[in-house]
Amino acid sequence: MDNPIVSTGAGVATIVIASALGLLTVFVLWHRVPLAVAYALTTVWGIGVAVGGLLLQDDVGPASWVVAVAVLGVIGPVHARLVFGPPGRADVVAAGPAAA
Repeated sequence: MDNPIVSTGAGVATIVIASALGLLTVFVLWHRVPLAVAYALTTVWGIGVAVGGLLLQDDVGPASWVVAVAVLGVIGPVHARLVFGPPGRADVVAAGPAAA
């Protein structure tokens, strides 16, 4: 392991912490926090998973850092929105088609 940026412990810890934040966000906070906070948290844990994964790899170039962080920063909120519905407090979320 001659690449000084490779850190198995830091990479695994970053992935575990980011995943825990993600689980907390979508299962506990998703409908309790404002819209902007929910999306910010999902962006943070998406980026955290990307950084943790890159810290585990031996030969990572600058482009990998840019692409992985950008893609997972976008995919995190999109995935959470598609799976768990719109974030935000229930009194602020728009009514569905049945209410119209």
